[in-house]
Amino acid sequence: MYMMSFFKMHTLKSKIILMFILIASIVLILQVGVFQNWISTIFIEQSDAYFRETVHQIGKRVDLQVEKSEIMVQTITGNQVLKNYLKDLKYDSLNYNVAKYLITREVLRLTNLEMIDNIYIYPVKHEPISCYYSGPTLETDLDMHDLPNSTSPNDKVERMALKTKPFQLTILLSIHDEEDRLGLLRIDLNETFLSKILDEVKLGKEGEVYIVGNNTVIFAKDRDLIAKPASVINQADGSTVKHSLYNKNWELIGIIPNTEIVNHINRFNQIFFLMVILILLAILAFALATARLIFRPLKMIMKGMESIQQGNLNIILVNNKNDEFSTIIHSFNYMADRVKSLIETIYHQQVNYRKAEILSLQAKLNPHFLYNTLDMIYWMLILKDEEEIGESVVALSSILRYSISKNNEFVTVREDMDQLENYLKIQRMRFQEKFQYTFELQENVKELRIPKLIIQPLVENSFKYAFQDLKRSGSIVIRSYVENDQLFFEVADNGIGMSEDKIRSVFSSLEYQNKKNGIGIQLVHQRMKYIYGQGYGIATIESALEEGTKVIVKLRKKAEINAEELLSE
Repeated sequence: MYMMSFFKMHTLKSKIILMFILIASIVLILQVGVFQNWISTIFIEQSDAYFRETVHQIGKRVDLQVEKSEIMVQTITGNQVLKNYLKDLKYDSLNYNVAKYLITREVLRLTNLEMIDNIYIYPVKHEPISCYYSGPTLETDLDMHDLPNSTSPNDKVERMALKTKPFQLTILLSIHDEEDRLGLLRIDLNETFLSKILDEVKLGKEGEVYIVGNNTVIFAKDRDLIAKPASVINQADGSTVKHSLYNKNWELIGIIPNTEIVNHINRFNQIFFLMVILILLAILAFALATARLIFRPLKMIMKGMESIQQGNLNIILVNNKNDEFSTIIHSFNYMADRVKSLIETIYHQQVNYRKAEILSLQAKLNPHFLYNTLDMIYWMLILKDEEEIGESVVALSSILRYSISKNNEFVTVREDMDQLENYLKIQRMRFQEKFQYTFELQENVKELRIPKLIIQPLVENSFKYAFQDLKRSGSIVIRSYVENDQLFFEVADNGIGMSEDKIRSVFSSLEYQNKKNGIGIQLVHQRMKYIYGQGYGIATIESALEEGTKVIVKLRKKAEINAEELLSE
């Protein structure tokens, strides 16, 4: 079911690619199933043969090293000059210190010291002689009575001892002159004796070699295993090859983990898979190149349709070929041209409609202010003398001329605020200077252009509602500032304020006109929304009872529609 829905939802190109992938996958699975076991078997056999041969070669190198050490020891114990010195010392015919010097010189002459830490000779009835030491040592004492008595020249008493940290292999060999026992030779072999060979050994990345004797680990790369039981060597999860060493009860053990062989097989399989994938990709590239001749014009048409969806109606597709796609592209160009013509017709109709709406709003707005001003003049005629009435008439004349003029529907902020100040002067006369007003304008907003008389209705609302029952001195603050691409105006008063319910009612009336909440603020909001677009106009109303009200207006620095052109048509 899922596969059927996939074919219904995806493009023709996706279907072709999917079919190719399915066929290629089947071929790949068949190849892997046929060849993988065969290749793995051959690889394991070859790896095992190479592993065995490598361990045997390492064993031969260790045999040569052991044989070399035995020859060195036999050379010392069989040296007749050394025996004569020891015999003279045994029978006290030679001074101990003289004998010590002579014996040491003879031993050093016969010895290769590269892999030796210490050489001691333990004469019969005398103190041990230290012939050579690579570092300080305190372990020169040896109980000669531990050695079995031997009088036969062919009966060599030999022992070996193992130390760790640092590694040290001690060889003990008795010295005889025919049937006369003269002493004991002790040689301490250092780590170089075996590490020179075994530390260089690499059995893959994880393989290890060990030397085991008398069920004890004699040597290992991991020095912590030396002198421990052979059972610490983990042989359960890998291939193991053993090699018996020359003339010793030692055994060389090589271990390669199964994961090492599996990793090699996996690496080979990866290369094999990569080759198969490359071949399939080459075939895919050929198929795509062939299909490109079909998909290129189809893709051109799809891009053209996307451009129309995004609002670009000037798109024209070009195809110089004489095939079925050229007919489709010609029909597409004709359709795009017709859509463009229809949209332009609708646009001009909308422009005329907005023009009529704005003119209607202004026709309602201007008389609204005029009636208030005439009412104020009436009361001033009763309460004031002619000089003050004259100032009011001058201010009123300037405001009427400014509002009725249709030459410039967009004015600078400076010009609009100047006319608003004329209005505030008249209102201040009306309220007998019982209120104050303040302008706080950023310098960078004064030359920006806005629709005229856009803020004045908000100030009118303050006098109509905020100061109606106010018992203290009134105050109005007009602010303007810019944030990013947006221009903000604030009209704040210290009037009687509004409740939360009243604020919600006012906001609701901005979209659905309601005369109970004042038509002035509704007309201002509708006018700004027509000019600047959705989301602009009265943005926020902040108010608290007996504290005052602040109305925030949000505009753009540049209007969405050029109202001057709309009103001049």
